Parts: sequence; structure tokens; C-alpha cells
Amino acid sequence: MGERSPNILLIVIDCLRADRTFGPARTAKIPTLSRLAAEGTLFTHLITANSMTIPCMTTTFTGMYPVAHGVRAMQGFRVHDDIPLLAEQLQACGYHTYAEVCNPLSPYYRLDRGFSVYNLRRGVEESLLGKWGDDFLARMARGEYAEPWFLYLHLWEVHQPRQVLPRFDRPEFGATSYDRAISTLDARLGELMAVLPANTTVLVTGDHGEKIPENVMEARIERWKRPFTRVNRFKNPLARQARRLIVRGRKLWYAAIRRLHRAGLVESPLITVTGHGYHVYDSLVRVPLIIYGHSELAAGKVIETPVRQIDLMPTILELAGISAVPETVEGESVLPLIHGHVRPDVPVFIETCQNTREPSGFAGVRTRRWKYAAHVHDPSVPEELYDLTADPEERHNVATQYPEQTAEFRALLQQHFQRQPYTGVRLDEELSAEELARLSRRLENLGYIE
Repeated sequence: MGERSPNILLIVIDCLRADRTFGPARTAKIPTLSRLAAEGTLFTHLITANSMTIPCMTTTFTGMYPVAHGVRAMQGFRVHDDIPLLAEQLQACGYHTYAEVCNPLSPYYRLDRGFSVYNLRRGVEESLLGKWGDDFLARMARGEYAEPWFLYLHLWEVHQPRQVLPRFDRPEFGATSYDRAISTLDARLGELMAVLPANTTVLVTGDHGEKIPENVMEARIERWKRPFTRVNRFKNPLARQARRLIVRGRKLWYAAIRRLHRAGLVESPLITVTGHGYHVYDSLVRVPLIIYGHSELAAGKVIETPVRQIDLMPTILELAGISAVPETVEGESVLPLIHGHVRPDVPVFIETCQNTREPSGFAGVRTRRWKYAAHVHDPSVPEELYDLTADPEERHNVATQYPEQTAEFRALLQQHFQRQPYTGVRLDEELSAEELARLSRRLENLGYIE
């Protein structure tokens, strides 16, 4: 590390889509994030390793793909103790390490390794927008975090149920509740930026994206589902039973839509589906990355070259002045891109969980031009290929028009899943029945498992 190591604040906004934050489709008002991007560097295409939180955050803290670190679902496995984590590396080099996390990120997953303080809070009841946020900002303003510090702040305000303060719940702050939640959170982030120590490097990103309603039917369905996303309603046995019936009905509906898609009668297998998981479309896996407040940065630089979630760990280590990167890390720092270095068009691998305890067989490969998606174990599921240059919304499947390209990506994906140097630790082998039940209830209440 240098003589004066920077504080590092990693802000992960759950469900933050890149296109709704900085793309032409944006309707949110984001003066704070816009200022950070204008004075720092904006990466518009950070591709996540999964479209669910636990695999994504394990990837962020290991620098490894899920197939390598073994945590490929929301429940079932945790990261192996032999795999070095980001906070451990920073702590070993003199950093004071803090985590303010919410909802699914239970210490049972052992992502708390290396953190001196790991505070798990309830994302709605202990929001940055409320009293918890007031207290957090006050602690920051008083300098209660020992320097140099690394602080991981996971924010739930954009996740369902969206948190929109009344003064932002108007069309001028966004076309949808999703956009208005971004506007609401942006204003609070401005207050946080005002109390940070001067020697602080800030990274803002998302763990994954989110599919929001794209038509009237999807908007109505999301409004209908909204009451069932609130944890308190599930404490009533009748409400829990009603939710299970809804889950069964939803599974039948999804199965029917997939059959219609295979028959060519509907354009997308995700019609009427909102939320995240399920697929590897860019709306679910492309998030922004802002790096602000470091001498390495070029103010106002926008980089559209795709970078990967596995690149975050080595990037943060380099920002901290740490040259030693664990051998297990598969990513590489993105800082050379800021200095004009050209990165080869390396394929990015993505997979899904689909709200289950087991990993899905559905996965994808993304390059600058192409997105390929397929089911690794079920050849009856149609392959998908999109030319992102001509079709950034991924509306037109051209797999049959480009058979050679499709075959090349199919082989890449198969090779990726054939390697597995590590296996995650099974939670049911080290947690008690009571602990497993507690974890299951938490994830079920959040809608992550069924």
C-alpha cells in the first residue's frame, strides 16, 4: 500500500440496471450518480456472473465464476474456506473492514470472512432512507470508521418492494416505481457523499439487474404481486398458504409460456415475468460501474468495453495499492482500460438460479457483439443468439441464421461447465436443522426460494 491508503467504499445497489441508470431509456433523476460518473469513470457494461444475489456477491468477493467457487444457487452451498476473499486480503494489508449488508446475505454463507464488523440488517425496515440511514450517515460524519477502511454497503431500496419517498413518487422522477426508487436513493446517496472523508474512493455498482414491466399486462401483474412481497404478511399462516398457491400457479403459467415459446407462438419465454433470475438477458445481468475519487481515474471517461464481475476484486486491490492478487482470482483489474489499454474481446460467462435451491442449467456467453443463451443439460430448450450491435434489446433470435457462431458459443459454454476446481461447502452438512429452517424462512419471505 501507499503512504496514505485510500478509504474504499463499495456500494452495491441490488437490482440496478445499467440502461435504466445511464442509458437512453433512463427516466430517473440521478444528479448524484451523474456527478460521480462525470468526475470519475463510468463503465456502462459490467456483466454479472449470475442474476441472483448470493452467487453474484460470492463472485465479487472471490474474483471467480460460480462454476469455479461452487456457489451457484441462493441456498445449498457456501464458499469454501480455502478460497481467499477480498476483505481478508484488504485486512491483511492493514485495512479496517466493515460490511453493512441486508436481507439474503446471511453470515451462514461465510462472506463475512475478513470483515471486522458484518452487520446484517433488514432491507426495508433498516433502510438508508430511514432511521438506520440517519444513524449510518451520522457515524460516517463523526469519523467512527477507523482509517484506512474498506466498507461494503449493500442497498435494498431499488429491490422489490421498491422504496419511493412521497416527494419522488411523481412522473418527473421516473416512468415506473423502479425508476422513482432510483431517483429516491440517488438523493440519499448525495447526502452520504457529503459526509465521506476526502481520501475515499467510491465504487457504485449492482449485484445484478431486474426485469421491470414492459407492457400493461406485466404492470398489472406486478401491482397484484406487490402485497405478497412484504415479509410481515407471511407471518400469518393463511397468507403463507395463499402465497404457496400463487407460487404453484406461477410455475404452471411459466411452463405454459415456455411451451408456447418453443412452438413459436410467443416471442419471449419471459413474457409477463418480472423480477430477476430466470434468464441471462442484459436487463438481468448488465449493471453500471462507477469508480470515483481516486488519482488513477480520468474524469468523465465512459468505457463501453464489457467488464466482468470477476474483475471487481483485482480492481479494488489495485485501487488499495495491493499488488499481490490470489492465484484463485480469474478476473483482472479494469484500471488499465482507463489508461487507454485495449482489452481483447474475452467472452463473459453467465448463469441463472431460477429461484431454487439448486443451480439452473440455463446459462449464457456474452461478448461485445453477441449474446448466446442455452440450457446446458436440456437440448430441447431452443438456443438463443442475439446480435447486440443490431438488436441491443435482444428481441430477435438469430441462432438459426448464424449456425457457425452458435456452435462456437455452444462449445465455449460446454467447456466452461466442464471445469470445476472447487466445490462449495454444503450448508446442510454444517448447519443445524433450526439454522437451516431460519435461513429458508428468510429466503422464502424474500421470494428467493419456493
